[in-house]
Amino acid sequence: MTVADEALVREAAAALALTDDGPIGAVGGQKAVRRVSRDGQTFVLKVVALEFTTDETLKRAEREVQLLADIDNPNVVKVESELVELGSPVHAAAWIEEYLDGDDLGGLLDGTQWSWDDTKSLGVQIANGLAAGHEKSVIHRDLSANNVRRLSNGTYKVLDFGFARHTLRSGLTVAGQPGTRGYLTPEHLNSYSGGPMQMSDVFQVGILMYTALSGVSPFPWTGDDYDYMSRLQRGVMRPLGEHRSDLSAQQVEIVHRSLHPQPARRFRNAAALRDALEATP
Repeated sequence: MTVADEALVREAAAALALTDDGPIGAVGGQKAVRRVSRDGQTFVLKVVALEFTTDETLKRAEREVQLLADIDNPNVVKVESELVELGSPVHAAAWIEEYLDGDDLGGLLDGTQWSWDDTKSLGVQIANGLAAGHEKSVIHRDLSANNVRRLSNGTYKVLDFGFARHTLRSGLTVAGQPGTRGYLTPEHLNSYSGGPMQMSDVFQVGILMYTALSGVSPFPWTGDDYDYMSRLQRGVMRPLGEHRSDLSAQQVEIVHRSLHPQPARRFRNAAALRDALEATP
């Protein structure tokens, strides 16, 4: 695998007339994420190395940029440029997104139990961002705590649509069922034909809300894939009310419904979950 190294970052920054201000997150790998600036504004530069890979990597990058460009929503990260192909033959692709302050949700779900009001705000905003995608027939299908960012002003933003599935553009659909252990859905395990669907995104929001309220995951991955997948397929989890006796029956029910192992028993899409949360005191 070709690495998105410093030379590639410099090439991308020059192509987009940017000043490189250093890495964001882990360094190394096929994708580099950098903080950059131009004309006094700060952005995030993403560079994907393509040499010695299939053209699927380029298609995935093109899809992510196009999907983000098509979605204008306060709870979805904004793309700030078109995708730029580097070299001939192409050996890398790069684009810029808005810079987001704050923290990834993964660092905030640290075992503490959130209030209902804080969790409701999280659920409403994430569902609102996903709903904007659902309106365009886009399913995120890899929503995890590290794909959500909470800004310093309390706004939540959904990130990383690189594995999203556009149900009306089947030629752009990634093969297989990508996902993150601990955030998979029964559909990821091929329990239901067709794979992830809009109700799958609802399930993953349910995981985030349950974890925020209880301090633990409803379906934790402990290193044993068979055990994890068995619990997930059967919907075996500790009832939320056993963690939080202070929650109302209505509050518990909205989380449990989001996590139902049968997709048809959940909220039909992210907009329905958002509306139900907004109506729940």
